[in-house]
Amino acid sequence: MLRLITILFFITIGSAATLAQDLQRIVALVNDDVISLRDINERARVIMATTRLPDTPEIRRAVRDQALRSLVDERLQMQEAKRRGVSISQQEIDGAVAIVERQMNIPPGRFEEFTERMGIDPATIINQIRTELTWARMVRGRLNATTTITDQEIDEAIAKLKNNAGQTEDLIAEILIPVDSPDQEEPQRQTAMRIIEQIRNGAPFPALARQFSRGTTAANGGEVGWVQRGTLPEEVEAVVSGMNKGDISEPIRTVGGYQIVLLRDRRRIAMPGAEDTRVSLKQVLVSLPQNAGNADIQAAVAKAQEVRASIRTCEDVETAAEQAKLQGAGSLGTLRLGDMPETFRRAVEPLGVNESSQPVTTPRAVHVFTLCAREEASGINRNQVRQSILLRRAELMAQRYIRELRRDATIEFR
Repeated sequence: MLRLITILFFITIGSAATLAQDLQRIVALVNDDVISLRDINERARVIMATTRLPDTPEIRRAVRDQALRSLVDERLQMQEAKRRGVSISQQEIDGAVAIVERQMNIPPGRFEEFTERMGIDPATIINQIRTELTWARMVRGRLNATTTITDQEIDEAIAKLKNNAGQTEDLIAEILIPVDSPDQEEPQRQTAMRIIEQIRNGAPFPALARQFSRGTTAANGGEVGWVQRGTLPEEVEAVVSGMNKGDISEPIRTVGGYQIVLLRDRRRIAMPGAEDTRVSLKQVLVSLPQNAGNADIQAAVAKAQEVRASIRTCEDVETAAEQAKLQGAGSLGTLRLGDMPETFRRAVEPLGVNESSQPVTTPRAVHVFTLCAREEASGINRNQVRQSILLRRAELMAQRYIRELRRDATIEFR
């Protein structure tokens, strides 16, 4: 009996040693930096736990493949960060952890407790967060060093914002599945299809974006924010325009791979600060008789059009009204657009200085407004517009950057 116990003891010790040795088995070398089986298992466990994917052989296989691709890229990114002397502070990491807590509905400050309860080493997620933040900083640094946003570009963007007022904009989130070579085409499309299926079955989009997306928005759970029509790639725009609030797209083939889009909300674009714009106006008034009929209104409108045609500048208003023998013409002072009746505001808002509106009919008169001066509200922040342009360029920069690192690296799979 003692001999049997001794044999079982050594078998157990031997099995444990074999398991430990297997976990340390090298799966890949990235410029001599090791990725072990243990690393892949830990990352796969994080993906399964945070995304709540079903534990099936097919899903496990896809998750392990994703874990390996992510770890290879992260090794390259951190090697580049070390070479460039880029690092992230603990305060920045703590802030990112707080975001993860909100996205995962974890009570504030309970991150480690949550991960341990899920059987995850907290250091695995912390290292992933550190890499995401470091990579974002490197991309921004490279972008700032090579890209200049001119005043003309900002002016054009602001003009576009103004022209788009009243049109549609969408609140979207995204997951980007890269395709770096032809042999990845079908496997990555299948990965995108599985992700979509899980989202539709209730898996949290932010968690899937964090683990599977290779876009610069991954660290923020894939949130892109409000985007206007015409700012997305054409192939993405075509799909999003036909979606309804809450829809998740099919995989969209783009230049860099497959893109999955979640349409969170849709709204009409309001001109930033338009209501606070102040206008100095003069008015010509053609009075209507009480209980005016169609003939009275048509005659008043024709009279107003005649006077309008004789007004070239703000200085002409009183003279034109006097020549037409009209009473009530003159200055209305300076008004805030948001305080004006809607019919008057629509007539005045598009006017340039010294331009006169088309006649506006009310129950008691027909009005023609002439714009003498306009003081635009400060609703459009030029720095915010600049950051928006930079964000779009950062996405393209990040894709090029990681491709360069892969191209120049020595990567060996075992």
